Amino acid sequence: MSAPFTFHYAATAPVLAARPGERLSVFTEDAFGGRLTTSGGQPRVVAPFPRVNPLTGPIAVEGVKAGDIVAIHVISVAPARDWGVSTVSPNFGALSGTRNNPNLQPAQQEAVWIWRVDGDVVTTETKRGALLRAPLRPFHGCLGVAPPHGEVRHSVVPDVFGGNLDIADVAAGATVYLRANVEGALVHIGDGHYTQGDGELAGTAVEGAMNTELVFGRAAADDDVEWPRIETDREIGVVGCARPLEDAARIASHGLIQWVANLCGLGIPDAHELVSQTCRLRIGNLVNPLYSVAAFIEKRWLPGTPIVSGGMHGQLSRMFL
Repeated sequence: MSAPFTFHYAATAPVLAARPGERLSVFTEDAFGGRLTTSGGQPRVVAPFPRVNPLTGPIAVEGVKAGDIVAIHVISVAPARDWGVSTVSPNFGALSGTRNNPNLQPAQQEAVWIWRVDGDVVTTETKRGALLRAPLRPFHGCLGVAPPHGEVRHSVVPDVFGGNLDIADVAAGATVYLRANVEGALVHIGDGHYTQGDGELAGTAVEGAMNTELVFGRAAADDDVEWPRIETDREIGVVGCARPLEDAARIASHGLIQWVANLCGLGIPDAHELVSQTCRLRIGNLVNPLYSVAAFIEKRWLPGTPIVSGGMHGQLSRMFL
């Protein structure tokens, strides 16, 4: 289903609605609105800030109240086109001087790559004729709900409401748990990535339009769910967003330790020790207004084989096998 695009996470009137357990198909446009189509294109002309990262939504989840936990399960996510685009732009990216981190080095020159989908890889040709290849690993950089306290946040921002997390694990088979701040939660989704390395160092992934299938679930209010949580068949994780990067890592690790302690009936010191010895830290981005880090632990290391989130992930996963 195609819906109007927005460039903000906000508690505005929903453009779509879905019941818990209902399969919903959505189209999302790429970060440049589909307007950057050639290697000679000009990203900041065709998609000048703040009209970047268009979001599909908001989508109201029926029956969800403020304070409830909304579970967003990604059934499938697939390229809607046979091409995607990536860029390097002046004064943008982890290795460039920016407004927040200025330096006196020359700015990078603007460059654009058009990537073609070729089976399970994406490919592009450099100006010198070299072929670049990367794995096709589609996921959504942006997935969030209306922010708390009536805030309106731009589509490039990640925070407690989700948003522009750029965590590659938000792919097919993943369930994301977010606290609803308003009735219906008001889910926004976009920023499809055909592939992206950890950190999104250049400031963009291989950006592409997506066809995505979602199913929603609702869980009771839980004050422990402050930051976004991710569950897959194999792992559970918590996302933290902050600057500097170590604060994002601390938020994610702290949230995971608390989650493990509650799940497994462990004291904080024991949960701290377990997470410290088994966790995986994934850097989502080093370019957004806040950086993002996800801390994961494999379920097989959780003592007692606890049922995570009331079995919500398993229930949603099995609905449309």
